[in-house]
Amino acid sequence: MTAANQQTFSDETIRRFLLGGLTATEQSGFEHSLFIDEALEERVRLAELELSDDYTANRLSHAERNLFRQRFLLTMDRETKLHVSKALHDNFADRTSIARSGAWQNFTGLFDIRRHAWKYAFATLTFILLLLATALLVRKERSHLVDLPPRRVLPKPSASANPQRANHPPNNGAPTHNESSPTLPLHEGLTTSIVLDSATPLESAPTISTSGDMLTVQLVLDEPFAESYAVNVTTAAGESVFAADALTRSEERTLGFDVPTSSIKPGNFQIALIGVDGEVRRAAGTYYLRVR
Repeated sequence: MTAANQQTFSDETIRRFLLGGLTATEQSGFEHSLFIDEALEERVRLAELELSDDYTANRLSHAERNLFRQRFLLTMDRETKLHVSKALHDNFADRTSIARSGAWQNFTGLFDIRRHAWKYAFATLTFILLLLATALLVRKERSHLVDLPPRRVLPKPSASANPQRANHPPNNGAPTHNESSPTLPLHEGLTTSIVLDSATPLESAPTISTSGDMLTVQLVLDEPFAESYAVNVTTAAGESVFAADALTRSEERTLGFDVPTSSIKPGNFQIALIGVDGEVRRAAGTYYLRVR
């Protein structure tokens, strides 16, 4: 899709998206644009930092603070951003209160070089430590994005061959020896499994590596449930790589299906879920995953 066809969203719309205030139609259109527009994804990340700062500085209304806790703090990455904002706010708040203590103290404080130097050094060290902790948390979160590891299948037991006495020529002085069959090695399973939720946005979608022949996808369904479902797996460019109809729930709120890994290449993917009730077809959710 070209840049001319990409929809432009205001900062207020992005803020409503982060606080869960968009309608179903607006939510679907925004998520689709977020899936293909890198500039919009960067704006969303900056808006997350802004929203965390506003929450820390108590610039949100009572209703917005409730939405922030209930609908924004859903990922470890956002919680980390909130912790960084709180640390910076607390550090600079102390400095502001000192600056307002009196004109004379401000004037004399300018000449207390050691006190200010230690505070600036401590603030800089705290900020660097917070950045390093954030990087480590993000790296650890990405390493645990694959929900279920490939299963190992043990080989079927087989009888070992009986020891055989080797025959040698009469003039050969080599001793007899026993031969035994080698132990069969373990082999990798042929299936990779993943569980997806429609409430997870693209930037927090799980990342998997396709090491088997089939990818088993488990979708957590939203109410109301349908009689059956149809799925369509597409790439970030909108190219369909897999589709299936007449799928039924395997459990109370779960729908499962298999996708051949030969049709999936590294990149971002979107799964559109359609609920089917007789002749009526309706959108039942959008799910995201990433393949490395």
